[in-house]
Amino acid sequence: INAKIPTSIIIDLIRLYSFDVDFQRDIRVNDSFIIMYEVFYNERRREVAFGNIVYSNLILQNKELEYFLFETIDSIDYYDKNGKNVRKAIMKTPIDGARLSSGYGMRKHPILGYNVQHRGVDFAAPLGTPVFAAGNGKIEFIGNNGAYGKYIRIKHNNSYKTAYAHLNGYNKGISKNVRVNQGEIIAFVGSTGRSTGPHLHYEIIFNGKRINPMKMKLPSGKSLKGSELERFLESRSAIFLEVKNELQQ
Repeated sequence: INAKIPTSIIIDLIRLYSFDVDFQRDIRVNDSFIIMYEVFYNERRREVAFGNIVYSNLILQNKELEYFLFETIDSIDYYDKNGKNVRKAIMKTPIDGARLSSGYGMRKHPILGYNVQHRGVDFAAPLGTPVFAAGNGKIEFIGNNGAYGKYIRIKHNNSYKTAYAHLNGYNKGISKNVRVNQGEIIAFVGSTGRSTGPHLHYEIIFNGKRINPMKMKLPSGKSLKGSELERFLESRSAIFLEVKNELQQ
């Protein structure tokens, strides 16, 4: 914000890194980042729009997470310096700007008053905050679900499902059996069901068992090969040079 980076670009940056970084707990003093993004101008050289992030490097405790934008025959996406797609099957945090208010594991239930196993994570956020699909998949369940209140469950593949509870409402066009893409807004934060205030209860279900989203290890996407890898390495070199020139100015 202090560097005058547009809000839309900051949000894109957070979404891009949300596969690998818990922004509530992983950021430390003296961590830093470098970002290069597209800016579009009109004929009077006034900024009129912002495009894609072309390059980003998030440096956490001296560990670099460096991503490059690259267009293949099939799609345009982000890859690490070795040409491996950085996107994971499922996001750890399917919501922007929220505070992790309750982790996975045993806790004293705020309403029931006794210790129970909390088999998901809670993100405190203002009423109406958008909730994203954590991965590509199909809506398996949508509707009221007891103590969960308004609830959505997405089936991603034969192994993984994600669930979203205490919702205020559902996005237009979201219904049972509808296919959704990762990052698509599916619902909005609420306080329905057994809830003490607005928050998202988020679960990841692996082979029928609810697991800790903060500790899961998901494989990254495909690695570029052959001629596509060669093109990527050329593109990576050009981006490196442009970033270096900009930093020297």
